Amino acid sequence: MQSEVNVESLRDHLRELGHVYTIERENLLNTIYSMDGAYSISELFQEARKQDAIHAKSTIFRNMDIFLKSGFIKEHESPGKRKIYETNYL
Repeated sequence: MQSEVNVESLRDHLRELGHVYTIERENLLNTIYSMDGAYSISELFQEARKQDAIHAKSTIFRNMDIFLKSGFIKEHESPGKRKIYETNYL
């Protein structure tokens, strides 16, 4: 049920931002919601590959702004000015 709610919310946010829904975006969202604690883009990519959700790291880079603007994730700066992310359970 939670996954269905997330997908519907993703579709709504994509429409608002003028983007199209893709299965890779849905798969990436499911991976984001499977992550525990803070994670880097590299860690998200490794998990997404493990789940066979996406095939290229560039998919993550192209979509992070969408997930940030939609409120699915939060961005933080760790020591050393490295960006880390955290899932925002809406």
